[in-house]
Amino acid sequence: MKDWTADDTDELRRTGDFAVALAVCGYLVAAAVGLPLFEDGSFYFFTIVTEHAAVVPNLRVSAVLPQLPAVMAFSLGADLALGRFIFSAAYMAIPLATLVGSWLLLRRRVPALLLLVLPSFLALQLNFSGVSELLSALYLTWPVLLAMLLVPQRRWVMVLAIAWGPLLLLLHPLTFIFCFGLGLVAWLLSRDSGNWVAWVAVKERLVWRRIGLWLVANGLARIAWTTFGLNDYERGRLNPSSALGYLFGETVAQHLLIAMLVCVTLLGFWALHRRQLSSWASRALLLLLWLVLLIAAWVSAEYLLGEGIVLKSAMTLGVGLLGMAAVTWLVLQREARRSLQRETGQSLRWEAGRGMQKEAGQSLQRAAGRGMQKETGLSAACSRLPTTAMRMLGVALLMLLMAKSSAWWTGVRGLQDIVASSDTACIPFGDHEPYSLQWPWMVITDSWPTPFTALVTRPFVPTSEEGQFQPIAVMLKHDGCEQLGANGMLHLPVGVSLSFEAVDAALGPLRRPALLPQ
Repeated sequence: MKDWTADDTDELRRTGDFAVALAVCGYLVAAAVGLPLFEDGSFYFFTIVTEHAAVVPNLRVSAVLPQLPAVMAFSLGADLALGRFIFSAAYMAIPLATLVGSWLLLRRRVPALLLLVLPSFLALQLNFSGVSELLSALYLTWPVLLAMLLVPQRRWVMVLAIAWGPLLLLLHPLTFIFCFGLGLVAWLLSRDSGNWVAWVAVKERLVWRRIGLWLVANGLARIAWTTFGLNDYERGRLNPSSALGYLFGETVAQHLLIAMLVCVTLLGFWALHRRQLSSWASRALLLLLWLVLLIAAWVSAEYLLGEGIVLKSAMTLGVGLLGMAAVTWLVLQREARRSLQRETGQSLRWEAGRGMQKEAGQSLQRAAGRGMQKETGLSAACSRLPTTAMRMLGVALLMLLMAKSSAWWTGVRGLQDIVASSDTACIPFGDHEPYSLQWPWMVITDSWPTPFTALVTRPFVPTSEEGQFQPIAVMLKHDGCEQLGANGMLHLPVGVSLSFEAVDAALGPLRRPALLPQ
């Protein structure tokens, strides 16, 4: 499959390389500062450190896969700092690898389609959760979808599509959406009529038909599981107030950014479908891109001030689903046009063989003229503006990733200072305490898993004694400090209760309560 813009392929590739490189830099920084430890991530990592076992959240079995490197590292004797980095790097590898993989599939074939992929990855930066199974499902679907559309004849693509069915089935209650979407694409690849799949061999269509049925079956199984197997946590999400909080963001800027990204995706799709862009549409797209940059800067400033920090917002998935639908339509329609062009060329050669050389030559000249006009329009629409759009979307993506990383770094440093400088062995944690957590920039670390976060991000401050580190205080809710002094048990969130000695051995040294016997 050749590029839509053969004359500007190198420029599109260079621009795509630049945009993806910016995103990679942002993901690497996020991994280095431990952004996946936000909220649920701290609890997951705490369990790995103390039990040397992965967490299976709400029976979502596939969610253990990114935890396995950290589990293996601790089983081999890794220290806390190295384990933290491995855990964070494994989770950040999901968006990083899927973006790079998607770009490698597009780069040699249709680099202009990166314009429809980047808005999805940008929208997902409104979510702070680095361990969300639903967000991981969207990330993981992108390269599989592109591989199915661009290289459906490859065996590894077929194997990947088969494996993705159970992977998505065991990942999240809403992943039936992605199973059905990939199943629909597989069915389109298996069609034996029309021009939609002329580049798929006949013997491969039967394989894709079976793969499509397999993916749909996994989607139906996920629906049945979701319908009859919801746990208390998942049923709680069906509450109207909880559902609204789960669906939408928190600030005006976040909703504006989603709206702008939807508009960029739709206008980009229209331009690539029409293969030409009028002057007003060019100006409109450029204006939207500048608005995306400005609003991304606005959202970044909010993050640094402790506003708009949400675990996840389901509305961001809409941008990704819209981009996937647009990419699918463009690729299939393009293949249909190419098939029609091949049939037209064969018809003209047959007419020429019957003595209609003159008419056929005139037809070819007219077709070539129209093709040159289309290519000229395509060059204007799919070279300059897409390259500008890719650069601006890449900058916006890097901006949000750096803002999130900076906000997390600032909050964690403040939390480390609280536990390291405390004169007591236990710090009461509640809605309005400790006071140091009430600053706006500390909001990012002030939530239900804060006691876990304080332990897993603990600082290692050297003391005058060689090889010894300063002990830190623990942070417990309600009457946890009194219970710690009385029975030596740490009563942590979500019903986790461990002895002081067990936690001290895994995450110490901890400051021992005065009433606790040595």
